[in-house]
Amino acid sequence: MATAAELIREAARQLRETGFDSPRLDAEVLLRHVLDLDRTHLFVRMHEPVPDDLASDYALLIEERLTGMSVAYLIGQREFMGLAFAVGPGVLVPRPETELLVEWALTRIREHPPKHVVDVGTGSGAIILSLAKLLDGENSPMLIGCDLSSHALEYARRNRASLDLSSMVHLVQGDLLSWLGNRVDLVLANLPYLRPDQVVDNRDIQSEPEISLISGEDGFHTIETLIAELPRVLAPGGAVVLELDPDQAERAASMMTTQVPGARSSVILDLSGRKRFVIAELSSTALS
Repeated sequence: MATAAELIREAARQLRETGFDSPRLDAEVLLRHVLDLDRTHLFVRMHEPVPDDLASDYALLIEERLTGMSVAYLIGQREFMGLAFAVGPGVLVPRPETELLVEWALTRIREHPPKHVVDVGTGSGAIILSLAKLLDGENSPMLIGCDLSSHALEYARRNRASLDLSSMVHLVQGDLLSWLGNRVDLVLANLPYLRPDQVVDNRDIQSEPEISLISGEDGFHTIETLIAELPRVLAPGGAVVLELDPDQAERAASMMTTQVPGARSSVILDLSGRKRFVIAELSSTALS
């Protein structure tokens, strides 16, 4: 029987040769899943033999990963803000950089308590549910997640239930903010922002739904549509934060300044120093 270290080493070699960005990490996460071990316990047992039946299960997962299937889909979950979110084919896998959006929103809510917060394109619910968990009843705004995909909303409902947040977070099926009849104080959005050419050769995201990744030929169509809706739905004193491609940041900031009366726009850098988030904040008299 091969040891855990030997299985990981061989799997990482195959993944590296196929062109994946994090072959060792992928190989380790998948073996931890098969063995039902956390990272510390896997490290302790790294040189112990793995039973043949579990090694076979692991080999099957590696084969699926080699075809481009997301690691998160293969294990059925993704950690985000220290919480486990169920994910699967048809729903976007939460990314670490999006945690900065949640952290900004948490600070904003504490400094300017809102009545309503809407997470547009909620997907698995990672943003709005993490925010609800962190607030833990604090300030008690109405928290709403919306998505056009009924399939994604099923995952959001499942995650809402597992985190015991059914009384705190409302989920709505709708296209961007077209369903919203009243003004809201805070809009959060991680919408599709990639061009088709950014997806076609990227093995790490090819298994994820195009509707959650691609937005027209220039990657900006969905964001542009949302910005056009903001004057109708954003309350005086409200704010919006968008995650996007760094190349779109200046365009989005300029558009929000010109299309949303009274908006003051700014840009937040991600941990790599790239312009990942654009914010627009209104004065208490703007749009009134």
